[in-house]
Formats: sequence, C-alpha cells, structure tokens
Amino acid sequence: MTWEAGSATNLRLMCCPLCRYDRDSRDHLFFQCSFASRVWNNVKTMVSLENVSDSWASICAWMEQTASSKTTNVIVGKILIAATTYFIWQERNARLFSQNNKSAEVVAELVKHTVRLKLMGFKFRGSADRNRVLKAWKIYSNEDGFEPG
Repeated sequence: MTWEAGSATNLRLMCCPLCRYDRDSRDHLFFQCSFASRVWNNVKTMVSLENVSDSWASICAWMEQTASSKTTNVIVGKILIAATTYFIWQERNARLFSQNNKSAEVVAELVKHTVRLKLMGFKFRGSADRNRVLKAWKIYSNEDGFEPG
C-alpha cells in the first residue's frame, strides 16, 4: 500500500525519509527500508523471531498464526513488534517534521528499553518462563538468583 498523494504534493516528500531511496509506503517503511531492516534485525533475536522475514506479509502471517497463543515468547514478540513499528514511525515523522535524526542502533535501543520497561511490570505464570525472559532482557532483582553480566 502506498500513501495517496494529491497533485499539489511535493514528490520529494513521497520518498522514504529514513533511507531516502524508495517510495514511502507501509510495506517499505516498516521492514523493507534499509534503516527499518537494521532496527528489525537488531531487535527480533530478542524473542526468537529470526524466522520472520523483513516483510509486512511475514509479520502479519506470524501475528495470525500466534493470535490465540498466550505463551510468554509470543506475548513479548507482539510487544516487540508494536514497539518497533511505533519507534520507526516516530523516527519517520521526526525526520519529516523536525529534522532530528537518530541512527538505527539508537532506535533499536529505544525499542529494547521500552519493551524492557513493559516487561518489568509483567505478571509471569511459570518461573522457568519468567527467569528466561528476565535474563534475556537483562532485568535483574535480588530475588531472581542471578546477577547482571
């Protein structure tokens, strides 16, 4: 899907503000753009989404397949996808409207930080899932039985 443009639209604004290469569209912006792809590849290993390719269709297929799943990994994966698309969209808008540019690595760290904060208030059912997720996301407390590092 491409964004619609009227005849008065500046065609330069239709170019992806993240990579400045391809047309600004949903499919390109979130996962095919080289900038977004670097963000996505940086964060998707945190929740075992390595097999999900850099395409909107692949993300949607994964979301449909896991729609009713309540496993910790799937829930964290959905949070990660939401945070990733949110921060890529924020970076797109920042570049269009305020000329503030963050690197893909900084955006990926924002995604990780946001997901980590969300997980800190998460209620886990099983202790094995809880410990695995806390360790993967580097969330530590004295009662967890492991230390950072």
